[in-house]
Amino acid sequence: MNDEPPALPPRNSFEYVRMDEPPTTWSVISALLKQPGKVVCELLEGRAATVLGALSLVAVVALGLYGLVVGSLEGGAQYGIAPAKIVGGSAVAALICLPSLFVFLCLNGADVRLRDVVSLLMASICLTAVLLVSLAPIAWIFSQSTDSVAFMACLHIVLWLVALGFGLRLLSKSAIIAWSGASSRLGVWACIYVLVCLQMMTAMRPIVGASPTLLPTEKQFFLAHWMHILGGSLEPGRD
Repeated sequence: MNDEPPALPPRNSFEYVRMDEPPTTWSVISALLKQPGKVVCELLEGRAATVLGALSLVAVVALGLYGLVVGSLEGGAQYGIAPAKIVGGSAVAALICLPSLFVFLCLNGADVRLRDVVSLLMASICLTAVLLVSLAPIAWIFSQSTDSVAFMACLHIVLWLVALGFGLRLLSKSAIIAWSGASSRLGVWACIYVLVCLQMMTAMRPIVGASPTLLPTEKQFFLAHWMHILGGSLEPGRD
């Protein structure tokens, strides 16, 4: 006779069920990290306004905190300028890409509502921001150890891409849950989103280093800008 208890079913971190506890800021972020399916369920069928408010608040605070670390390389006014540019740039990039995300999802034949797309995009941005702020101590120790704007800019890009990967993965899984099969074209949209974010960073430069002007005085494609940085021909105070 086998006295061993039956094995527990494998835990599904993306289980699509409502949250057990009230959606406070902490409970929403905890669920977003551990059981994101609960956050998606609340956004689509539950207490959407409360959860969306918590996600937006955490995203702004987390991006602002990471901006402080970015600004710590130069210090002074960059402590205020870098967070403002990162929060503002992230918001503008999301607004620019929102219409295309809506259309890409509609092209899959999904019954998409704009408010649901906004909610899931915000969840993706919030997760990206939380991961970024968790990586902030790593960026900070390097910012206190080097004066190289080029190195720090590359490090921030790598950390941002890691965090963004998790954020886009959440968006893809959420789309599968919300609109079955609707994620088949999201890979294309994700590439567009990354390109827009990179160009937005270039348009709002300098973010890492300091400059006499708040914004650049000339237009530049982000690839040309990065080749300029990596080529070592960057003028002092420009990144």
